[in-house]
Amino acid sequence: LGGHSMPRTHRGKERFPGMTITYGLMEKLETVAEAGDGRARILLKTKVTKLLTDKSGNVCGCECVDKDGKVFQEHGPVIIATGGFGADFAEDSLLTKHRPDLAELPTTNGDHCTGDGLKMSVAVGADLVDLEWVQVHPTGLVHPGEPDAKVKFLAAEALRGVGGLLLDIEGRRFCNELGRRDYVTSMMWKNKGVKLGETTGFFLVLNGKASKEIEWHCKHYKGRGIMKSYKNMEEFAKEYKIPLANIDATFKEYNGLAEKQAKDPEGGPYEAYGGGKAWDKWGKKFYHNLPMEVGDAFHVAIVTPVIHYCMGGLKINGAGECLSSGEKVIGGLYGAGEAAGGIHGNNRLGGNSLLDCVVYGRVCGRSAARFLTSENIKFIEGAKAGTAIASKL
Repeated sequence: LGGHSMPRTHRGKERFPGMTITYGLMEKLETVAEAGDGRARILLKTKVTKLLTDKSGNVCGCECVDKDGKVFQEHGPVIIATGGFGADFAEDSLLTKHRPDLAELPTTNGDHCTGDGLKMSVAVGADLVDLEWVQVHPTGLVHPGEPDAKVKFLAAEALRGVGGLLLDIEGRRFCNELGRRDYVTSMMWKNKGVKLGETTGFFLVLNGKASKEIEWHCKHYKGRGIMKSYKNMEEFAKEYKIPLANIDATFKEYNGLAEKQAKDPEGGPYEAYGGGKAWDKWGKKFYHNLPMEVGDAFHVAIVTPVIHYCMGGLKINGAGECLSSGEKVIGGLYGAGEAAGGIHGNNRLGGNSLLDCVVYGRVCGRSAARFLTSENIKFIEGAKAGTAIASKL
């Protein structure tokens, strides 16, 4: 994946990995809830409005509003897993406050990513960290029919991982497609793309082999109207009035670079991204699904930089416990996934968010269970002590 110095990221067969993991967890949760033994209940169309605390300052539940406007409470430890604030465009927007320079960009985040969980946690004393680090992803998919839509689908990084190339409006490469997200984004902002509405995009092109390797994704994107297939690059070039000779020269140069890299991986004149040497002036050293030929069939999408991920969030410790500004643990409050800050530094690597969610989701679940057990033991011991005192009286 982009940004990795070595090919070390697992990707399952077909579908989006996030979808696969999430659906698996949802199905398991539904099974547990349907058992009706009190282990889990799923409340739909319900909004949490604030966190509840006890006299010791521990979080002991939350206040909610259901679809009919009924206010009620749920009691117990709370795990904040509400995501980031990449779609927070309200008056009290965390995005506008900490990164006003990004407020006009489109986002891949749904309208649930408004930082509500963070704001509620701050209200009970939680500290936040690294809110200025907001990741801009280079490949948000532009729908030709609504190019200026504020919310865009993400073009999976795997599209470039299997060999997809990025081309400018002249049919030329302008970066190492497998570079870090901030790097690819910055290179887009320095080059000339295709203008659709007020949006400037670049072409993400996959040849027949690459398209076949990631076939499910291509079918999904085509079905949404954000990717198009072409019999050959001449057909594509004619549509966007790009000289086919430019694309042909780009492909031939790219094939030559791949051949040199395979024959002499340490003999290139340029520093390779992630270490070593490269023949590509952009530092690329991994090549897949060659050759690139204009006569081949292609899948093409138009991509543009989008707000994608918030590295900042709740300050937590290794147990997932939320901390106050004085580094004090707030009992009963935990942060997992994108809602937690400080896990990924200032620029998250592709693939690491799913890892983060799975690991810290389990960690927080375990910590919350231990906390609740501990509180129950304290309560029982206190009750026993009270009974013993009363009997002496």
